[in-house]
Parts: sequence; C-alpha cells; structure tokens
Amino acid sequence: MSLIEFIKNKVFWKHIGIISIVFISILILVFIGLNFYTRHGSEYQMPNIEGHFVDEMNEIEGMKNFELIVMDSIYTPGEHEGKIISQDPKEGAKVKKGRKVYVIVTSSKGENIPMPNCKDQSVRSAVNQLTNVGLRIGKFIFNIGDFNNVVVGQRYKGRSIDEGMEIQRGEEIDLVVEMNQERYTTDMPNIIGLTEPEAEKKLWEASLNVGNKEFEGKKDIIHSRVVSFYPNNTSVTKGTTISIKFMNDTKPSYKEKAKSFRMAEPVVVEESPTNQIIDDFE
Repeated sequence: MSLIEFIKNKVFWKHIGIISIVFISILILVFIGLNFYTRHGSEYQMPNIEGHFVDEMNEIEGMKNFELIVMDSIYTPGEHEGKIISQDPKEGAKVKKGRKVYVIVTSSKGENIPMPNCKDQSVRSAVNQLTNVGLRIGKFIFNIGDFNNVVVGQRYKGRSIDEGMEIQRGEEIDLVVEMNQERYTTDMPNIIGLTEPEAEKKLWEASLNVGNKEFEGKKDIIHSRVVSFYPNNTSVTKGTTISIKFMNDTKPSYKEKAKSFRMAEPVVVEESPTNQIIDDFE
C-alpha cells in the first residue's frame, strides 16, 4: 500500500482521532490537577478584622477560608484581651484559601520586664526606650541645671527605680528632667488624627504631660482618633498637661470635626514650670 493510499485509509484517521482525543484528555486532566494543587481561581478578598476579637472570627464573613495566627500581644490598659490591633495581609488583599493571617492582639495582663536605663539621655530617647518595652510616662518633673531636656532620674510610684529592676509592663514611670531657665517652652505637636498611643508618645517626646482623655462614643484603640486638644497653643511650657478629645474615625462627622480644629497663638507664660524642683533625686 502506497503512502497516499495509507493516508486516505479510514483506519489511519480513526487512529489519529483516538490519539488526539487521548492527548486532549490528558492535557485537560493535567490542567485540572494543577488548578487543584495551586488552588488557582480560589482567591478571596481579605476582610477587615482589626478592632474585632479573636473569638469573633467565625462570625466574620470569609474568615473561615483563612488560618489565624497570633504573632504577638501588647498590653493595652483599658482594653479587653484578644482584640486585634494589626493584621497581615491587610483588608482588601487578594489571598488564596487556607492562607495564614498574622495578627497582633491586646493583652489585659502586663508581664514583668527589666527596667531600662533612661538617665543621661534626652527626653525623646528616654520616651522611646520606655514605650518600646510597653511602659508609660506618668509625669515629668523638672530640675534647674546646666542642660536642657536631659533625664537625670527615673521614678516609680514616687521612688527611684534602678536599671534592671523588675516592673510590670504597662506601668507608669516619672521622669526627672534637667533643664535650663532660658529654654522652658516647646512647640506643641499637632496630634490631630492620631490614635491614643500615637498622640501620647508625641506629647511625651515634647516633654508634655497627658491629662484628661475624653472619648466620644466607645473607646477603640484603632479607630478612636484625636479631634481636639487643650491647650491648643502653638507653643507651650514644658510640663504642661494636655487634655485630649477622641472620636471614632468611622463616624460620618469625624473628618469634618478634625479639619475644623485650629491651633491658637502662643501664650506668654511668666512662671516657669521649674517650680517643680526636687531636691532628693538620685
């Protein structure tokens, strides 16, 4: 049989058809297998879980597709334990089913930590050291000297506390600060739009004390943001106590209220805060 006659033979084309069907079937099975293995096409939009509690995850739509991993907990005074304050991936991200979602949550108990050394440091450096390990600033006490804004003492509940001594995370430390008489004012930081921890740290870094805090609506570590503060002068005396008002940023009126806040001109202060002199600091 010649080649041309063989090609024209029905049996030849029948075999070609069978081979083609088998080849296409194999390709389809391979693609199905790859699709199943890589979960291709099963991407889900990551919901916002910040502000919710870990035990609420089963109630949030879409969270059954992911695995929740608690990476860290931060002691937050006034907050219930297990509240999510940070998530990764963020809200809106496209992620595959079964993806691990890493979160940081609040803790109601402060663990014991060694007290850091804040002496002979600038106020900013001391504040960063304390807040980085979960401690807070109670108040600033000023002492007249040759230097400006240098920490010369650290106190806990009225007593000097040395480096390395155990203290519970979340406790307040008073800083004794040396300053000269020529420089006793500081620029008032604009804390509008900041969360409570962010606003507190900004004020502490400026050698200012945190006073009364008013929350319009329920306090929320993530969504409660500063909409006003007082005194609202552009320049204030170091050691001034600042009162803060917060509003939930999910409220429709939040942006308008925050934008309406205005700083006032500085007030001339005759009396220096260095009248809070201490004589027995170590």
